[in-house]
Amino acid sequence: MNAPLRPLIALTVFALTATSAALLSTAGSAQTATAAWTEKVSQSDVGGHVLGNTAAPQKIVEYMSYTCPHCAAFEQDSNPALASGFIAGGKTSLEVRNFIRDPVDLTVALLARCGEPRSFFRRHKGLLGSQKTWLGKAGSMGRDGQAAWYQGDTNTRLQRIASDLGLYDELRRHAPLATDAQINACLANKAEQTKVLAMTKFATDTVKVTGTPSFTLGGKLLPNVYDWKSLEPLLASR
Repeated sequence: MNAPLRPLIALTVFALTATSAALLSTAGSAQTATAAWTEKVSQSDVGGHVLGNTAAPQKIVEYMSYTCPHCAAFEQDSNPALASGFIAGGKTSLEVRNFIRDPVDLTVALLARCGEPRSFFRRHKGLLGSQKTWLGKAGSMGRDGQAAWYQGDTNTRLQRIASDLGLYDELRRHAPLATDAQINACLANKAEQTKVLAMTKFATDTVKVTGTPSFTLGGKLLPNVYDWKSLEPLLASR
């Protein structure tokens, strides 16, 4: 009497198995899509590096300087909440643009851009993470020690800065295959120098940035927003 039920039971088990597989597949796809946005890096028309969905309705642009302690603090304080809580969903993107304040800043900005765009944020985060170390070396040298930074052509000056501050070895921590010759080529890259200086000029003349870090949201400069504590509520309210 129980025999006729077996095919029904088998079909039910099959249906449950198929449903579970479909749910797992959907969950896996969602996780993959989420991870994809936090790993997607592209360059904007002006040369900034964009993390996340370039079509995101909520676009943040950060104007930052590598010699700015507040910029290093923002990177530390916003991690990982910005990526996992906002960028991962595809509704928010972050573009990092340079605001050059001094020769050391220019040197580090060029090093952060030294390599494939897709690995930019690894170098960006790494160089900001060690800011106290290499910026401390700059401070300990004093004016006399820094005098050579202002002698010779631009390439020579940038290489001296990178050498004095240990930035060749520092970059290799985040780009292991980089050789001295490749790093020197990045420092001498006129096209990249032009891009970062043009971003600075645009920030000053058009956006009216007066300090770093500064942020625009939807193309509008956010007044009195210079850290993650001030920026996060604005993102969460939208």
